[in-house]
Parts: sequence; C-alpha cells; structure tokens
Amino acid sequence: MKKSIQYYYLAVLAALILLPVLVFTLLRGHIDTNNYENRLLAEKPVLGQPINTQTAFPDVVTIENFPGYFDSWFNDHLPFRNQLLSFNGRLDYDVLKSTTSDVVIIGKEGWLFYKGAQANAEDPIGDYKGTNLFSDGQLERIANNMIVARDELRERGAEFVIFICPNKERVYSEYMPDAYGEPSQENRMQQVVDYLRSHTDIPVVSAYEDLMAYKQEHPEQQLYFKYDTHWNDVGAYIGTRTLNETLGFTQVPFEELTVEDYGMGNFDLARLLHLGQYLNRDGAYKLYGYTPHEITKTGDATGTEFHMSTDDTAPGWKLFVIGDSFSTMSLNYYACHYQYAYLNFYYNYQLSQLEEEQPSVVVYECVERYLGNMLNFSITDGIKSEAEPF
Repeated sequence: MKKSIQYYYLAVLAALILLPVLVFTLLRGHIDTNNYENRLLAEKPVLGQPINTQTAFPDVVTIENFPGYFDSWFNDHLPFRNQLLSFNGRLDYDVLKSTTSDVVIIGKEGWLFYKGAQANAEDPIGDYKGTNLFSDGQLERIANNMIVARDELRERGAEFVIFICPNKERVYSEYMPDAYGEPSQENRMQQVVDYLRSHTDIPVVSAYEDLMAYKQEHPEQQLYFKYDTHWNDVGAYIGTRTLNETLGFTQVPFEELTVEDYGMGNFDLARLLHLGQYLNRDGAYKLYGYTPHEITKTGDATGTEFHMSTDDTAPGWKLFVIGDSFSTMSLNYYACHYQYAYLNFYYNYQLSQLEEEQPSVVVYECVERYLGNMLNFSITDGIKSEAEPF
C-alpha cells in the first residue's frame, strides 16, 4: 500500500513536470514567446561548439561548462516563461507596489525608474545619491579628453559643443520612493558641467536647466515617459532650447507647435518588468511646426546610427553628433537647422566616420548615467579601454 502511494506521488510529480512542457509544445505557435528584454537570451549549448557569451571572445562548450550554459538556456526558454513573468510583474506592480528586480524601481503613482545594470559604467542610483562623485584627477582627465577633441576638430574646421542630459530620476525625483531620499545637490552631472565650464572654453549645455525651468512653470506637462528611462518628445524639445541658441539658431517656442498625443508606446522599463503590453499607454507625443524645412531621416537596423537631411535652404551645413539614445529623440529638433546631420552612438564612433562626413559642427551628447564614458573617450580612438583607477 505504501509503495502504491509512492508510485502515485511519483506519477503526479512527473505529470506536473511534463504536462506544462507538453502543453507548451502543442500551443507554442499560439502563445507569446517574444523576447521583451533588453538583452539576448541564452543560446542552447552544444558540446564542442562555440557559444555566444556576448563578449569579444565566444566560449567553447565543454563537459565542465555545459551545466552552467544549459541552466542559463533552460531558464531563458522555460515553458510559459513570458506568461509567468508577466503575472509576477502584475502582482508586483498592482498589488505589492514594489519589485525585486535588479534594474527597475517601482516609484510613487506607478512611475518606473532605472537602477542600472552596472554596465557601460552606469549607476543611476549613485548619480541620484551623489555616492559616485568624480575625483579631481578624473575631472581633469575628462576635461583633457574634451580639450583634445576640441583642438582636433578645430584643425578640421569644425566647432565643438558638449550637450548633457539629466537622468529621469533627477527630473522626477518627487516620484522616487521615500527610501531614496532627495536627489543629492552634489552629483556627477553638476561636477562635470561646472568643471568644464570653469576649466575650458568649450560650450557646455545642460538640458537640466531648461527642463526644470519649464517643469516649474508647467507642472501639468510630462517631459519624461512614466514607464521608460527616456524623455518624451516634449522633454526632448524643451531640453534643446539652449543647445539651439548655442549653435546660433532660434528655436520656435513650444507654445507655437502642434502637439499630437498618440497615446501608446513600447517602453523599456515596462519591458524589463515583463509588462510591456500592459503598461503601454503614456504621453507619447509627436511635434509639428518646429521647422520650415522638410526632413528626411534614415537609420540602421541597430537603432544607433542615423542620417538626416533637410534642404539647401537650411542655414547650417553639416552636423555630426556623437551620443546615445537620448539623441535619437532630440536630434530632429536641432539637426533641422542643418542641411545634413549624422548621429552615431559613441560606442560605435570611429575617426573614419568624422573624416567621411567632414562636418562644420560636432555635438558630443551624453546622458547623466553615461558620464563615466567621458573618462575614456578619444576623438581619434572612440571609447577606449576602461579607465585606470584614481
């Protein structure tokens, strides 16, 4: 009798393990298995074959490392994974109002914020709390890198402007959980802006100043996405006002634009909580009337390189932007003054691109969480290897 009960329990356990796999196999073509994460899912390991480790040197699968790679693959391709993760995300967001996510914070009134993946020198919470301040030596190094860039560009007949954009956490700190406190007034962004302005003659534009001034006067107008790390098109437009003036152009006042809210979008922080299809309604705007010039814009498959042209009546000649994802949204609003513009992310930047484009103006744009890259940037070599410790 006892042995029969044991067999029964074993059969139930086997069914619980195998039934979801069987059902998933039968329904696979009818359920959502898309990848909504900002990373590549682990690939299935095959003994003796190279496997993508998302580094410059793929590993070869051996008996010793096979279990680890198989575990990663199985976890990333678990039957009903998206459905289970979405259910957990809804529970965290709607019921618990908090999450154990390593990269996302659920803030007040449902706002989402970015903890950072501690990749590419990013640390948004350190930026917010002021715990990752640059040393004097690091600030000097950043200034030297930018001075070298200025001098190289000057020899090529091009102007150089630095454009710094704030993290969402700083602009909308009122929605951060109380546990994080107020944003530190002493922070990396202010360090870099103040140091470059006092130790170089390079024009340094801080979008934070325009954004906060506008936000104070128009608190009803949302400038960043609620479920995304980036500014929306309104924030991007407001943030470029001083940059346009620095480049020598007058920006059409925002009040004179036509603004269309198309309501739905695909937001990165929502995706990281596996709620991309649930949290998809936010202030997603499109602006009209900011330029009299017809704009043609094309991009590559990676979303990191863009070519943009207007017409030969635009007053500026060629603009070259070295930046990040914030530039992909703000580019229209200052490149529209140029006959031609080119954008590439600083991770992909190469001197040959500069030589090919031969611009009249170069803008180095950097969001607050990537300011550490300025330690390693070279106008001739791009982003160099990790900086030496100070």
